[in-house]
Amino acid sequence: MARTFIAFLRAVCSAYSMIVLVFVFLPAVASGAVLDTGPWEQAHATFYGGSDASGTMGGACGYGNLYTEGYGTNTAALSTVLFNNGVSCGACFELQCYGSKWCLSSYKTVTITATNFCPPNLAEPSDNGGWCNVPRPHFDMAMPAFLQMGQYVGGIVPVNYRR
Repeated sequence: MARTFIAFLRAVCSAYSMIVLVFVFLPAVASGAVLDTGPWEQAHATFYGGSDASGTMGGACGYGNLYTEGYGTNTAALSTVLFNNGVSCGACFELQCYGSKWCLSSYKTVTITATNFCPPNLAEPSDNGGWCNVPRPHFDMAMPAFLQMGQYVGGIVPVNYRR
């Protein structure tokens, strides 16, 4: 019963999102207007889950299998300050690696969906292992998403982001 209700809610949310996109954003895009995505802010990004992102399934947002639910591999776990007690579940963020030798030379952006929570590691300092500690904004990305903007060997890179 609960699974059926959750599936129903997802269908309603998905349908509602599409209606909003068509009626609100489509006229602006068709007229050539640029959508306001907000200012760039600074954070850091790491990766987890392996090269196929299979280790990122499930998570604090309750999306289950991210492949079958349509989220794919451009996903991330958010630090406490970004996760906001789950309010950011499903939110999209545009990230761009910058200022590190581990960034890809193209500085291209990657759009991810928030699907999980990156818990703080209070046993580690925030600048050396406690990447998700408060008050750091941090994205622990699925590896395939991270590799679109940063090199594996870097492990952690500075990013600009906007919602």
